[in-house]
Amino acid sequence: MYTQNGDVRINPTTPITGKKKLTPVLFEDSKGNYLEKQIKPGIDHHIKFWCAKSRTTSKGLHWLQQNLAHKIGHLDNISIYIWLGTCDLTAFDPKTRYVTLHPKPEEAVETATQNFRNIAELLRSYANCKLTFIETPPYSIQQWNIKQKHPDTNQFINQDSALSRYIYQLNQNIRTINQELGVVSPSLSVDLSHCQSKNSKNRHKRLADKYNVTLYKDGVHPDPLLAQVWMRKIGKLMQTDCFT
Repeated sequence: MYTQNGDVRINPTTPITGKKKLTPVLFEDSKGNYLEKQIKPGIDHHIKFWCAKSRTTSKGLHWLQQNLAHKIGHLDNISIYIWLGTCDLTAFDPKTRYVTLHPKPEEAVETATQNFRNIAELLRSYANCKLTFIETPPYSIQQWNIKQKHPDTNQFINQDSALSRYIYQLNQNIRTINQELGVVSPSLSVDLSHCQSKNSKNRHKRLADKYNVTLYKDGVHPDPLLAQVWMRKIGKLMQTDCFT
């Protein structure tokens, strides 16, 4: 996302060539709504967005079990891109709107991973459809709570550090599942990475030192620029997968 000068670069949309063989579907939590707002001419207009606020992997699995057959019957063969996990690793208090690290994050990673495997098994019944799991980019509990005007957000710095470790574990599991499926997730984390020297000796940087979390509007949801960059990146993969 960044040039060597630190400027933001957005690659132009590649014109669609060839015939559509699969309908691209982005299956996500509320982040997908922010990407959908960045629709541009090209592949974007072919994408179906199946998004829902606060969707965990368990909720996503249940929704697919209840609706996938009908949806595929309506759309014919699809290439579905599952982007879930954000809501699994944190706990949201609806009264205060504050977010904290999940009380049992190791179990949350295991549950999310098993749900992904169950989704893969569900899609196995549709031989002509394609499935890709999108890795979870880092996000910030502290920045979310700052936006919610929490009185003491410094307490969430360590939670952010722990969260980044569990995101890494979940992404390793996603990568393994994708390898079994013969697919690769687009790398969204690199679009948040600060330009850092390869020779940097600081191994204990905070999340905010490693990633530009200000590119999120609230620590979790992408601002319009980041959403546009991610829409381009995911759209490019969809174009490769869905058009001959």
